Amino acid sequence: MSFWRNFGFQPISHIESILDRDFFTLEDLFDEDELLQECKTQNKRLIEFLIKPESLNGMFEFITKEAPEEAERKRKENYPFLASEILCMDIQPLIEAVYRDDLYLQQLYEFLNKPNFNLGLAAYTSKVAINFLGRKTIDLLIFSIFQPKQTMAYIKKQDNIVEKFIKHLDKSPVVDILLKIISIEEYQGGAGTLDWLDRCNLIGGIIDEFDPTLDSEYHENASFILSEIVEMTRNVSDSPLLERLESEEMIKKLYSYILKDIPLGTTFLYGLTVIIRLLRRDKDNSKHEPVVTPLEELTPLFKESIVHIEEFNKLLKQTSEASFTTTTGPLSPPLGFHRLKVIEFFADLINSRYLCIDKKIMELDILSTCLELFFKYPWNNLLHSQIHQICQIILYSENDELKMSLLKEAKLLDRIIEADQANTNELKQVKGIRYGFMGFLNSIAQSICDVSKNSPEIKQIVDENPKWGVFVSESLEPVLNIENEPLGEFKPSLMTAPESAEEDDDQYDNDDNGYDNYDSVGDYVSADQYQDQMDYSDEDDYEGNPKPVNYIEEEDDEEEDDDIRFQQQQQQQLNHHDNQDESNEQSQQPEQPEQSQDEKTIQESEAVVETPKESSVDQESTEAKTESS
Repeated sequence: MSFWRNFGFQPISHIESILDRDFFTLEDLFDEDELLQECKTQNKRLIEFLIKPESLNGMFEFITKEAPEEAERKRKENYPFLASEILCMDIQPLIEAVYRDDLYLQQLYEFLNKPNFNLGLAAYTSKVAINFLGRKTIDLLIFSIFQPKQTMAYIKKQDNIVEKFIKHLDKSPVVDILLKIISIEEYQGGAGTLDWLDRCNLIGGIIDEFDPTLDSEYHENASFILSEIVEMTRNVSDSPLLERLESEEMIKKLYSYILKDIPLGTTFLYGLTVIIRLLRRDKDNSKHEPVVTPLEELTPLFKESIVHIEEFNKLLKQTSEASFTTTTGPLSPPLGFHRLKVIEFFADLINSRYLCIDKKIMELDILSTCLELFFKYPWNNLLHSQIHQICQIILYSENDELKMSLLKEAKLLDRIIEADQANTNELKQVKGIRYGFMGFLNSIAQSICDVSKNSPEIKQIVDENPKWGVFVSESLEPVLNIENEPLGEFKPSLMTAPESAEEDDDQYDNDDNGYDNYDSVGDYVSADQYQDQMDYSDEDDYEGNPKPVNYIEEEDDEEEDDDIRFQQQQQQQLNHHDNQDESNEQSQQPEQPEQSQDEKTIQESEAVVETPKESSVDQESTEAKTESS
């Protein structure tokens, strides 16, 4: 770099000018726009200044200590941003300087000791902390340094560090750091992290944050962390954190918080979300066949779920006095997110394939309750999707008893027929609208027809209902036939070369009634000129070796319409071509001087007499030319 600068090929940057001074501060460098670019290019002099203890201490203060109220805006906003960007860069000397002294890591995690802190500043702190936790740095000349190992060694030495994280669980920057620590196990140098977190009672502390007396931010972030732990260990069977989460103690504690949330609030919603995530994980690791397991031998997750399943069924039947008006009309009472979450919970319970759970659901007649809500709220597609999933799981399962319960006890066939008739009556009304659940309803009906082909029991139930055959033939099959047809009539693209001359003509063989106002073609180019602009190959080329034709790949609709109009006018232009030529010849003849009325009369009489003679002379000259040729 100095070579080019010495010979004047590159101007000296402002950063270099500052570094040439006898005295300057860190703030002087941070005021320059070129700072980050010079750091990325590994400016040696700049990096040597930044790795000094006073410079490092200043950058960590920018991201950890809140600026005074009277400070300038650049100190509150620009400096923290620049400091976080520099500390996150892959600058080897800078990283080594940070790890030479625990003072900088102490500054980084000091905000956890405060009861409250600036969230904007904490975001920069979290960014730098996550960067040091996740990066692996290797010094090829001396030794290897694994940042996760060194950072975790410092974190583990701190007293009650996990409790401090949980205390600030309502703040997203803390959640981000905690999730990064949980994922350190897969990094080189991070082995044993999950065992340490388990010994620090991480799972128990997070579940305690579902206490209904706490704010909703605690419930939401606690649910998010536990769900992420389940996702991280989807294919891991020996995770200590997951084993702790699925233990009987933790499941009972979580259910106690969920059902204690009266009136229903965020604890119920986010707590039940964690249960659903665990149910789905168990389904991912199990087979699709029905599982014959006694109730006493189920895992704590399913055992406690069955214990409280009756309470959840009662919640589905509870209604509130709330009401409001929607775009489809008044809604009283609304379904609500809590009852929707309960139906999602039932769907995953049924999908677990445990016969003892299916039996409990049939005893409580939960399927009837779900179907009643399905038809009561015709415009809630989230509800329809969940119940449609329940019906699909049951119909395509191996549990014939559960299928019979859905069709007979829950009266699914009769409900479908009644809803279809109500939809038909609605469409006959003025401005009638098709019910919102009809798409899901037809899908369920189609599944019933498919299953009945291979199941004698289902076929018998279907055949015993005389109205079902009428519904299938008059309502279901016409709809399915329409849905199976392609959308719109197939038409070849106008921008694709035709395969033959006949197709070329047929392509533009449209009704000309809509183009009567184009008889006057004076405003358009002539047919010969337009033909020169078109890039078509000969017919022989299409039949033999087709030549590639260059067409514009992207055309606006207006341009395509203009092409069609031009083609349709082409024939009209050719018809008027002779008339245009005659008019052009007349226009090209030199103008004659004005004649008197007597002269015009004499010329007209002479023309009448001379016309036959001129015709005979022309004929004789033509015959002479023919004989000579």
